[in-house]
Amino acid sequence: MRITVLFGHLLVAMFVMTNDARPQENMDSLRYALSLHKGDTSEVRVLNELSSAYYGQSNDSSIWTAQEALVIAKRISDQSGKRRAFYMLGLNHQDLRQFEYALSYYDSSLVVNEQLYDSAWSAILLNARGKVYRSTSRYPESLASYLESLTIRRALGDSLGVSMVLNNIGSVYCLQNNYDKALRYYQQTLDIEESMGSLMEQASTLGNIGLIHMSVDNYSEALDYSLKSYRLLDSLGESCRLPYPAINIGHTYLELGRLDEALQYLKISYDWSIVCHIPEGVCQSLYSMGQIYFKQGLYDLAEQKWKEGYELAEEYDLKTSKMSLAESLFELYKSKGASDQALHYLEITFKLNSELFNEDMTEQLTTLELNYAFEQERDSLEFQKQSELLSVNAQLDQQRLMKYVTIAGFMIALIFVFVIYRYYRLSQKAKSILEKKNKTISEALDEREVLLREIHHRVKNNLQVVSSLLNIQSKYLNDELAKKAVLEGRNRVQSMALVHEKLYQSENMSQVNVKEYLQELANALFQSYDVSEDRVRLSSQIEVVDLSIDTTIQIGLIINELVSNALKYAFPDTEQGMVSLSLRKIEAVYELEVSDNGIGIASPEDLLKSYGYRIVRSIARGLGGTITMQHDQGTVFRLTF
Repeated sequence: MRITVLFGHLLVAMFVMTNDARPQENMDSLRYALSLHKGDTSEVRVLNELSSAYYGQSNDSSIWTAQEALVIAKRISDQSGKRRAFYMLGLNHQDLRQFEYALSYYDSSLVVNEQLYDSAWSAILLNARGKVYRSTSRYPESLASYLESLTIRRALGDSLGVSMVLNNIGSVYCLQNNYDKALRYYQQTLDIEESMGSLMEQASTLGNIGLIHMSVDNYSEALDYSLKSYRLLDSLGESCRLPYPAINIGHTYLELGRLDEALQYLKISYDWSIVCHIPEGVCQSLYSMGQIYFKQGLYDLAEQKWKEGYELAEEYDLKTSKMSLAESLFELYKSKGASDQALHYLEITFKLNSELFNEDMTEQLTTLELNYAFEQERDSLEFQKQSELLSVNAQLDQQRLMKYVTIAGFMIALIFVFVIYRYYRLSQKAKSILEKKNKTISEALDEREVLLREIHHRVKNNLQVVSSLLNIQSKYLNDELAKKAVLEGRNRVQSMALVHEKLYQSENMSQVNVKEYLQELANALFQSYDVSEDRVRLSSQIEVVDLSIDTTIQIGLIINELVSNALKYAFPDTEQGMVSLSLRKIEAVYELEVSDNGIGIASPEDLLKSYGYRIVRSIARGLGGTITMQHDQGTVFRLTF
């Protein structure tokens, strides 16, 4: 069984960490300094320094002192103290994995910093916020924060800060399996660190590059970079960072079939992860040890290690670790013939995979980066435009001076003719400049539209590939429930692919022809379930309405579930009937109705427990709407939003 590459991404968390400033002043000295100041800015400053000194040793003490600093800073309107206190509270709650609290404190610190106009602090806070978003798998928000921080650090000429943010951006792409982009960002980071002689940061980046090579099966390069990272950290005495390159080395030796060497490094990583309280490292080590025992045919030991790792990942909500361990347990139980346990872990794997890796998120990441590049180009054009405008204004000033000099030497009639002539020349020149600018802007907008159209085309193609893979996979499944789940997943993917197909084919890139889309979706479902129109007819009454792309995708998923449900259960055997689909807008409210005149629902309680109907209710809540059901004669589902 091959190592799951996704699991290795846990290591990125360590390699993109930076050492936030932690004052090393003696605690007694700080407490003595605290006794000298009461209720002033100096007391706030000392309390914040105490919080920073406690950070990493005792989160409770660090939080308590930061809260004390915040209370006093608010009372005396010490904005700088409030900013630092909010930041320390965010760091501690991030350490405690209380991510929503951490985000709230970082945002509060940013709001205070806006009044202080300190761009360096803005870069620090944006980078911290990006880490929280990354830890909660909110990758588009993470990338947006990092890009904003990167812009500020580049403007400040902060090379070390630039390298840190580039490393963090690389980690986002690594976690999304976009290895080419991740490697480019890591290489830029390493170049800056080598030029600055930053050994600790080099060790982290070397480990990240090794991880990328391991993810693309380039094991010789992966082993070389990981060993360099391990040796550099060992020489610096950084014991609590050793688990991460040790895990990478263990992975690589495992893939190369050198199991004894792999186990040696994995035991090192496990022991130091326990000592340094690194749950990701413990899970990773247990996962890889289980892989070794599985290869050796020691299935009971493999099961023990994987279950221990799975329970730890569940305790700390480590989704990537949990998914990889669940996948391994599925393979183990499948090989043992324990179908119930295998199916349980397969369902967990599918669920976590859909949360962590989806095409919509990839599209958002790509759009963010394109927008960032477009804004950089736009700012450059705006600067050039302003420079040329200043040049034109200077020429106008010079011409006014010439006019005044001419009045003294020539007659009024000649002056009038000269001014008219010069004005005409200037207006022609200004017109020419304006036309060139308009042409440049128009070309830039055309290029952007082409890029967006290409994005939708590629997303549609990728979704079609996923749909085809699911269809192929279903043919190799013997379990009817598993096959049914895979085919239903394929239909959901096809409903999203159809939206992107409509987008890149349409003139308006922001709107979808909803009526055409829903009719094609319903027809595709009839073909998918091999239902002929002679037996079950489709009736559609869809008004021409304007819906956003996101809303259209969600409506498509709802129709996919409800129409599929009707085609599967409403008309058993050869019974004939009709499925009706309608969408209309009444004032500011949309009403979607899917109905059939079939046999109805025998047990509505069973429907409420079904996975498909839970999807429908979840999407309805996301739209801010309500869904009702009638099953007197046939079945009627009505969604208003």
